[in-house]
Amino acid sequence: MRSYLFQAGLASLALLAILLIEQGVSNGIIVVTIASSTATVFVVPHSIASTPRRVVGGHVTSVIVGLALWGVLQLITGDANTASNTQIDIFGAAAVGLSVLVMATTNTEHPPAAGTAFGIIVVGMSFTFIAFILSAAVILSLVRALLRDRLQNLL
Repeated sequence: MRSYLFQAGLASLALLAILLIEQGVSNGIIVVTIASSTATVFVVPHSIASTPRRVVGGHVTSVIVGLALWGVLQLITGDANTASNTQIDIFGAAAVGLSVLVMATTNTEHPPAAGTAFGIIVVGMSFTFIAFILSAAVILSLVRALLRDRLQNLL
């Protein structure tokens, strides 16, 4: 029980630190993506999905996929900000599927990162979003590395 409380508290503190450092990010879909990564890192810190290669690599891969599909959506609609809900749904689903495929083929699988690709389709091209996601993934990986010997898998 002590490990559960310790790691849950660390997860909360890590996410709070990320949010305080990255002031100005208020879009829920962006925060949910990194909150899911935070849960993965602190619930199963010794799993392959929590390694820096997977956490950072998965988000980088998903950023690339999301930007590529957002660019295609931009070409099709002329302005991705005016895309219909159906177009957003189609491209969002495609972004998730393609990011899963690319993560699996590059050994950077990190399930929460699929939300990053989806978020780019919904939010649009945003350097703030991309910087937030990538810096948060690096911060989570650093915290995990520093505390690795004190953490245990809770599942």
